[in-house]
Amino acid sequence: MTQRTFSEGDLPSFDVAPSVVLVSGPVDFFVEEAAGQAAAALERGGAERIRFDDDAAPEAVSDALLNRSLFSPRRIVELDVSRLLGSEAPGALLDKAMEAWERRSPAGRREAFRHARALLSALDLAPGGTASELAAAVCRKLRRQPATALLAELLEEMPEERGTPALILPALRTILERGNDGVVALLTATAPPKGVELLAEIARQGLVLEVGVGDVSEALGRYARGAAREREVSIDAEAIERLRLQTDGRPELFAAELSKLLAWAGKGGRLRAADVRSNVEDEASEDLYLLFDAVGRRDAGDALRRLERLFSGRDVRLGDRGDRYFEPDESWPLQFFGMLTTELRRMLLIRATLDEGGQWDPTMSYAAFQGRVLPRLEEPLVPFGRSPFGSSQGKVSPYLWYKVSQRAARYETRELARALARAADVDVQLKSSAPPLEAVTAYVARLIAGG
Repeated sequence: MTQRTFSEGDLPSFDVAPSVVLVSGPVDFFVEEAAGQAAAALERGGAERIRFDDDAAPEAVSDALLNRSLFSPRRIVELDVSRLLGSEAPGALLDKAMEAWERRSPAGRREAFRHARALLSALDLAPGGTASELAAAVCRKLRRQPATALLAELLEEMPEERGTPALILPALRTILERGNDGVVALLTATAPPKGVELLAEIARQGLVLEVGVGDVSEALGRYARGAAREREVSIDAEAIERLRLQTDGRPELFAAELSKLLAWAGKGGRLRAADVRSNVEDEASEDLYLLFDAVGRRDAGDALRRLERLFSGRDVRLGDRGDRYFEPDESWPLQFFGMLTTELRRMLLIRATLDEGGQWDPTMSYAAFQGRVLPRLEEPLVPFGRSPFGSSQGKVSPYLWYKVSQRAARYETRELARALARAADVDVQLKSSAPPLEAVTAYVARLIAGG
């Protein structure tokens, strides 16, 4: 079959589903939520559903997978296979196990046991010996000795496994080969590592659904409210939004920081936006194109604030619509200045072109720009046979040049030309010992001031 992004409106019914459907994603909550929707789609029209917990006997799981139901022509077998697929982050599993265990609730205990088993599997440690010895071995490998006592307490109470989960693999491979003959395995996995053989097999012969979060604000809010209810903590809407902003809307980071905040607040406590500000590091990325917009508005205050964030070491968003991320390194000052001067060259080019063509309205809509301005930009220069506004492939991006024209509207051609003439001096400064932020700040401030 294939691998695709999860979409509730695109879930297969039982009769057309492959024999194995895997729902995976970075956060347990969203994976389980999506799996519930997938199960409802498969069950429509009637089916027997069997859900196995993490401590189910592998023999019972294999039997359910390999044999059809006696009571229904359709059987759905639900199972989490995170342990079978493995994990690249045992340290994160330890954190999750500890946080869940400290909740001291039945749901927290079950979650803690699941993470602890995955942790032992990731470290290739058999659950033999005493709980204290096993906890010491785990924390020694991860260099997390302070967690030894709490982990030992968890392992002491963790139910003994009835067989090894690897026994389920042959059954999964068997039903993958034979196809849907009345049994569909609905599997879940949280943050599986890439390159795992079983994952590749399911993608080839079954269906892998990758779970996103859709409307990020709404989804993270739903998650936060549910987690707060479970911990019996009140959480303000402003606190949820502040946490979303400070974690850059990244589900894994949001979930990890929320768990810490809820533990900090304690049962019966309340989380406010101020608590998030004081307890969570601001990990929000900065959008390079928002700086370009501030420069276009000649808003010195906003532009200089954004410059500080762009040089603070945080991730940077790129792309015409801010949809690509990268982590700056030591080459960032020169990379950034190259991007800035490229934008200024575009502003100068379109400013000069629009000046030559007579008046134009800088407040025009995108649709009006496409109808009135874009045809001029697409005209090829006679000697070269292509437009100077085209990409390396010769295509003119309407949205890119619409945004550039808006940014250029408040500048005169000679101002942009002077700024580009000064760029060589700044480039020399960046390649010397001059503080990068100071050099770029002075350049941008002078540009906006028109000096």
